[in-house]
Amino acid sequence: MRARTGGMAASTAILLLVISATASGALASSGVLDLELNEGSGAGTAVDSSGHHHDGRIGSLVRMGGGMATFPLQARDASLGKGPLIEVPDAADGSLDPGRGTFTLTLRYRTTHAFGNIVQKGQATSSGGQVKLQQPKGRLTCMFKTSSGTATAGSGSVPMDNGAWHTVQCVRTASSVTMYVDGKRTGRSSHSTGNLDNSLPWTIGGKPNCNGTTVTCDYFAGDVDYLRLTKG
Repeated sequence: MRARTGGMAASTAILLLVISATASGALASSGVLDLELNEGSGAGTAVDSSGHHHDGRIGSLVRMGGGMATFPLQARDASLGKGPLIEVPDAADGSLDPGRGTFTLTLRYRTTHAFGNIVQKGQATSSGGQVKLQQPKGRLTCMFKTSSGTATAGSGSVPMDNGAWHTVQCVRTASSVTMYVDGKRTGRSSHSTGNLDNSLPWTIGGKPNCNGTTVTCDYFAGDVDYLRLTKG
């Protein structure tokens, strides 16, 4: 009986440790935006599945269907307005801002074009800083920038404009930015970026404000399967 009691006690202790670890993990991170982009053709709203109700507005030039959002190739013309974008308004409580701590952006996408701003919050001169995923010359970069500093991590030698689906994670901490492509670390920048908090929306597909001359629009052309943002 003693051996059996000891075994039960050990099992109970292990179970409590597992529950405790699970609870700690749940408290440590929180999904603040989850756009699965499964809306049908003609949809005007991208539903946030995170439970925070940060729904996005789907521009008239974005095609929905097949479990993805398709961003057709566009002229870099400011007259298109918000038509080529999916736009998620800033949250008054600051939940959509990276702030000072750990912030993870996860994106699954594909393209055959070697340019474009895929996801961003803020622009070059924005008060409060900027975070941006862009693809100059077919190489993806993830940049976090504030008045305290800039940190940029990239996809390295991985060709991101080859038409294949790629899953990207950009992880920002208080002292670094790291990029993972298809599960492998491809770049890291060890640099503090301070407090990133601005009042601009999150956009998929290009800049929220551009004039085509002094501020280019940099529209993205390709498919996006999902975008997920996590804090903590």
